[in-house]
Amino acid sequence: MKRFEGIFAVMLSLYDDLGNIDREAMREITDYLVEAGVHGLVVLGSNGENPYLTHHHQKDAIDTVVDACAQRVPVVVGVNKRGTEPAVDMAQYAEGSGADGILLALHRFYNLDEDAVYGFYEDVCGSVGLPVLFYNFPSNTNLVLSPESIAYISNIDNLVGAKETIFDVDEVRRLVEATDDDFCVFTGMTFNLVDTMAVGACGAICPVPNFIPRKTVELYEACRDGDAEKADALQKEVYALAPLIASTPTPHAMQKEALRLLGHPAKPHVKSPLPHLTDAQARLARETLEAAGMI
Repeated sequence: MKRFEGIFAVMLSLYDDLGNIDREAMREITDYLVEAGVHGLVVLGSNGENPYLTHHHQKDAIDTVVDACAQRVPVVVGVNKRGTEPAVDMAQYAEGSGADGILLALHRFYNLDEDAVYGFYEDVCGSVGLPVLFYNFPSNTNLVLSPESIAYISNIDNLVGAKETIFDVDEVRRLVEATDDDFCVFTGMTFNLVDTMAVGACGAICPVPNFIPRKTVELYEACRDGDAEKADALQKEVYALAPLIASTPTPHAMQKEALRLLGHPAKPHVKSPLPHLTDAQARLARETLEAAGMI
């Protein structure tokens, strides 16, 4: 039985004017996503600006979301550290906070062989009792592993799945085929959900559900139920929001502006050195939502 499946929203980290975690805004978006039917939440994922937050703010975000969620759906915490000891520290904090899982990334600063990567995952996974997902995001982490190498790492007891933020659907298929039936392989983008679920993916972990949670859940259900016509139609509707994700490598401020336009108490503040919202991005956020009939 898979530990996780469905649509997991990668939450944006929202800040007040002083740069602290805006707890009330984070609680509001947590309630909104859960009530809209998502199957889980990810706090401190890539779209949550994880690498640029202080430990204090990371822990504040974890505590706020876990408390607001109140065990209604699983909360998975992104752990994104360059070394084993800092990763263990944050993973153990997440476990103590009441989180339900870890999404574990490893940035490659030094050249690491497969045994070193395995050792990192073995040590961090062994430090907690939570289920852990391998985060495969080679374009950002510079850690490039084959599906077979990830499958080897999946032999670690509590490493239960992977998030595949890659465009190659065939690599997703190879990972599904190389791992046990209870290993959950997620796509990192809803834009290829139809294709990846067709080769065995169990859902998506991505930021798009922040804007259209019900529609992404409906897309997942159509794929799961084999309703190809409905799935294709919904996939086109979801793809209409691509500018909010793919128009820039750093869309964080624009995505927060989109949340604000949708009526959420979000401000487009981001952590340096991420770029601030530009006038062009603000226009694009509005135009995208207007074209989709959302505002």
